[in-house]
Amino acid sequence: MFLSRFEIPWDLARNPYHFHQRLWRLFPDDDQRQRTFLFRIEQHRAGLPFRGLLQSRRAPSQAERISLLGTREFSPQPQLGQRLAFVLTANPIKTIVDAEKSAKPGKQSEKCRVPLIKEEEQKAWLGRKFGGAASVEAVTVQPNPPLYFRKGHRGGKLAPVSFEGVLQVADPRLLVELLENGVGPAKAFGCGLMLVRRI
Repeated sequence: MFLSRFEIPWDLARNPYHFHQRLWRLFPDDDQRQRTFLFRIEQHRAGLPFRGLLQSRRAPSQAERISLLGTREFSPQPQLGQRLAFVLTANPIKTIVDAEKSAKPGKQSEKCRVPLIKEEEQKAWLGRKFGGAASVEAVTVQPNPPLYFRKGHRGGKLAPVSFEGVLQVADPRLLVELLENGVGPAKAFGCGLMLVRRI
């Protein structure tokens, strides 16, 4: 895998809905139906370039108006029982039945996703997402500013949080899969990329 730092001009990244679309320019030969990269937001303030960290299965190419600030290759090799520090920006949610569906013309499904607000629920969600890959030894949860976006004529909002803590490896192969594929939904908005380091 590869880790890259990048920067996108503000005029191309005002709407978070376009983040993922812009980053596909770094992988012109990839099938956009297959997710081949994850990213996290490090700076997204009005008028300033959008900066982030990109993890990809292959090295990104240069693309017009996207600055690659550095790329390095890495190969995670966690060991059974190893303790690792981790950071993760994620979108903890649950699915509920929308009792007001009939009042919303054009809505296709009775189910909808809602954010988990309580810290205990967010921690429990993280434990479920780790599954058999790892157990959480310690974690702190920090709310992030909400992400507002537009998709066509409809607006939306995400409530991401940042997790930081220590995990213990239960299954090295499953953990590598989790690192490669990301954690939870909203990956197109910069959620799901988990970074780990030795303690």
